[in-house]
Amino acid sequence: MTGQGPDTEHAVETAVRDRHQLRTLAVAITTLAAVLCAVIVVIVYALSLNRLWFLHFPLGLYLLAQGLLIFAVFVMFWHVRVQERIDHTRSVTEEIV
Repeated sequence: MTGQGPDTEHAVETAVRDRHQLRTLAVAITTLAAVLCAVIVVIVYALSLNRLWFLHFPLGLYLLAQGLLIFAVFVMFWHVRVQERIDHTRSVTEEIV
């Protein structure tokens, strides 16, 4: 035993869990915001982007059809990498009994 009462240990455990949940929530909100912002930007500027061409397709069409999907997959991989780091930090600081 560490010499601390059960209430103190419970409070520390709750604080660690709350910090983990807040970091997880922040990463999830950041991921969703990035994807939604990209969708909104491409939709708003689609007509002006269609003046440019990429692989014989109008750029606005290409970004809506393929570009956003590729971007969303990239952001999801980033999300998983950051979440793994958050989970690893919590598992290292957690006391294994």
